[in-house]
Amino acid sequence: MATNRHIAELIIKHRKNSLSAYEKEELETWCDHSEENQLLFDRLSGPGYDNMVELYNSLATTENNVAVWQPQRKRVVVAMVYMSIIICLLFAGMAVYSVFSKQRDRNKRNTLVQQKPTDVINNTQVPDVRRVQLKLASGDMIYLDSSVNGHVALQYRSVIFKRGDMIRYEWSTGDAQTELEYNTLITPPARRFMLELPDGSKAWLNASSSITYPTAFIGKERTVQVTGEVYFEVNHYPGTLGSHEKKPFIVYVNSMPGSMGVGARVEVLGTHFNVNAYDDELVIKTTLLQGKLKVSNQLLQIAGADRIVNEPQLKIEDEPALKTVVLTPGQQAQVSGNGKLEVIKYADIQETMAWHKGLLIFNDRPIKQIMKQLARQYDFDVAFNDEVDGHYTLTLTQEAPLDQVLQVLEFSGGVHFKVDGRKIVVSQ
Repeated sequence: MATNRHIAELIIKHRKNSLSAYEKEELETWCDHSEENQLLFDRLSGPGYDNMVELYNSLATTENNVAVWQPQRKRVVVAMVYMSIIICLLFAGMAVYSVFSKQRDRNKRNTLVQQKPTDVINNTQVPDVRRVQLKLASGDMIYLDSSVNGHVALQYRSVIFKRGDMIRYEWSTGDAQTELEYNTLITPPARRFMLELPDGSKAWLNASSSITYPTAFIGKERTVQVTGEVYFEVNHYPGTLGSHEKKPFIVYVNSMPGSMGVGARVEVLGTHFNVNAYDDELVIKTTLLQGKLKVSNQLLQIAGADRIVNEPQLKIEDEPALKTVVLTPGQQAQVSGNGKLEVIKYADIQETMAWHKGLLIFNDRPIKQIMKQLARQYDFDVAFNDEVDGHYTLTLTQEAPLDQVLQVLEFSGGVHFKVDGRKIVVSQ
């Protein structure tokens, strides 16, 4: 087994883009060994360790014609660089182990969690709505919360790989399907998942969300359709297609139940943004973090099993006027059920992106809105005995047990909770 020092050397070489083919394979094998290893690699490869690697690079490029004591100092400082990464490996490993241990303990205590089937694909049991699902064009269902990693399916011009809580579509030059196909990734309550699309764009799905997308972007546009909440980092150039041609990236957002059939169309070219479109919310929120974004209200149909349906519905009386706005970073577009489109110039980015950073942040939010989000994050049903109102502000990690979250809210005053199995009753 590789030592911590050896792994530290490989990570430094990775940061310097100087890994040999054999060393790259060795590092990938170490990452694939466990989710903990992959998390540690992602952390040590992040921007927080730039200064350490810059120090190492400067030492590695120092000329040899220096005083005798300088090479000795160089070896000492290089050793310190290695030791720093090794210490990070050890302590980060213990922290990750602690997080995973707590998660396993909570899962053991939750008697409502069903036993997971052992089959990865074509599972003949009744589909479990509390599992991460990948629906293929054929109708086959892959349960992605299985511990199995590696190649999971072959779709039109794409090979699908799974690693931990993410899947990646890679352009295939080998034997692939002959027709373009659409897949749908679905997350249950209390689960999040990451998807790397065939063009290299990345999508993070929050709990109770879905995204429908083609298995290859071969047309003039790159189109996907979402429900729930999804954070996107869009690849400016769809490089996996072997071309630097710019292709608009279009996100269609389903209309909300009980509305006039109004959804949203989001058009981007290389940007970071978040879409919140849960069907129990009053508005569709699109928040821009980086780049530019064009948002339109649009009459939309729901995505089909074999395609993305973006044709407008039949005209209806008093249909809302179609409107388009262009967002700059920090702004949020809101599309209501009656078709009204407005721009919030100074959105609460910290609260919007809290879920993506593993946090729960509520800034002066009504208790009913807070309970909606907690219900999705912790997978429970909520009922109100009284006409409870009041606004609350709190910040917690998503690792916090539900009982602690409820205690904090009760301590703030004006609200009381009673837990009955998977149901929580809220009263004054």
